[in-house]
Order: sequence, then structure tokens, then C-alpha cells
Amino acid sequence: MPTPARPVPHRPVGTLLLARARPERVRIWAGRGLLSVHVTGLGPWSAVTPASDRAQSAVPYDDAPMALAARPLPSSLRPSITFVVAGLRAAIVVQPRGWRTVKRWVVWLPEAGVVQAPGLPPALAVDLIDVTGAGRPAMPGLLEALEDVPRDAVTWLANVHHALRLPGRDLLVDPDAALGTLVEPDPESVARFDGIMREEAAHIAEVAHPGRRRGSR
Repeated sequence: MPTPARPVPHRPVGTLLLARARPERVRIWAGRGLLSVHVTGLGPWSAVTPASDRAQSAVPYDDAPMALAARPLPSSLRPSITFVVAGLRAAIVVQPRGWRTVKRWVVWLPEAGVVQAPGLPPALAVDLIDVTGAGRPAMPGLLEALEDVPRDAVTWLANVHHALRLPGRDLLVDPDAALGTLVEPDPESVARFDGIMREEAAHIAEVAHPGRRRGSR
């Protein structure tokens, strides 16, 4: 009986992380993550794009685009900006230089446009300008792109990306774009993350239902 063919990994369009660092440094960081990615050099920037829409971590933490967007970068790889699509929604995540800086988010919904997401520190247009180095002349075009409500999330992200004068548009919108080096995650890093998440879930369950651990009703 012939061996069933494995499904071809699906590279998600609409997800692009740009880090202001050399590709070799970004590849080391990527190998300690949870998902397979391509690292592509783009002048002073390095682009990171998921090779598949699934990370290698366990459910429910296996959404590759969101795993990439949420993962902090060390100061040596910043500033950084990430464009990501999650269903019909889109987000732009920035992390500036400096120690202990937090990620800030711009969240976009179809028909509603930019919204404030509970629990996520918001990024302003000036934050995007400062992180990318686009300069104040880019501000009018950026504001127009942020306020636009186009037909889909990828189009909105592409318009903001263009307004910020960043490289790598083809990596953001074209599933057949030329890609750089494939980097697979270290299995030990994935196993360590899964173990931490299991322990956290068990702790939450114990706090919510303290009697269950003792076998009581």
C-alpha cells in the first residue's frame, strides 16, 4: 500500500516580522522559538515569516502567526515591527529599543477599523514612525492608511506597510515570494514551553477547584 502523501505546509500570507538586526542573529533567536520560519535579509532589516500556519507547540498555543507576534525580542534585535492576520482581524505590533520595553499593538477589525483591544498596550502612529524610522514626512500617509477600512485585513496591513516605507512587501502579500533560510525550532525549546503551559493550566485548575486534587467532591 503506498504511503499517504504528507500535506504541504501552508505558508500564511499576511504575517511578517521585521527586526533591525543581521540575519544570522535573528536565526539564532528563531531557532529558540516554537515555529518553523524563514529568515530573509532585507538590508538593515531581517524579515521573519512563518513557514506554516501551525507552530510546533501544543494546542491551543499552535497558531503560528500569533505565536510569532506575541514573542518578545531581545534588545539586540530591536526595534521590531510585526504585521499579522488572525482570521478577519489584523494587528501591528511594535517593540522599540531599550531595556524592558513592552510590545504595543494596533488592532484592526473589518468594518470597524482600528479598535482598542482590552489588555493590549496600544501603539500610536508616532510609535510606528519612531520604531521604523520612517520620519515625520510619512505621518500623513500613515494616518490615512491606519484610518482606512479596506476590503480585507491583508490589504490594510499592506497599505500601512507601504506608508511606513518598509521593505518586504512581497513577503507580506505574496505566497510565492522568494524566501531566505529556513529555521526549525529547537525541540527542547518547544518541549520546555509545553511543559510550562501544562503546569500553568494545572495550577489554574487547582485554584479554581481546590478539592479535586485531594479527590474530594
